[in-house]
Amino acid sequence: MEKPPWKNFLPCAAFYALILSVSALPATRIQKIDSFVHLPNDKVVHLGVYTVFGFLLGALPYPSVALGMTGSLLGALDEQSQRLAPGREVSFRDWIADVLGISLGLALRRRRR
Repeated sequence: MEKPPWKNFLPCAAFYALILSVSALPATRIQKIDSFVHLPNDKVVHLGVYTVFGFLLGALPYPSVALGMTGSLLGALDEQSQRLAPGREVSFRDWIADVLGISLGLALRRRRR
């Protein structure tokens, strides 16, 4: 397997940077956004965002297991980074939604035709 050029990682890296930037928002900012544009249930948001992330990861030429483990680890890192944002909390259930989203995204990208 040929190592992909660095630009193949850009969509994944950019999307994960977006995830981290939203995770860094304080709880009060999230509440203001929710009052302006009603956000769905938190677990649904996690599932949706990480499904897109898993779909992007699925484009990389690595085994699905390795990509799934990497995505799950990055989801856990995202959850832990929320400790630094005022009013935000770490949730095991959010991480489970992240893992399910990664799995769904990879499955959608790599399903047999």
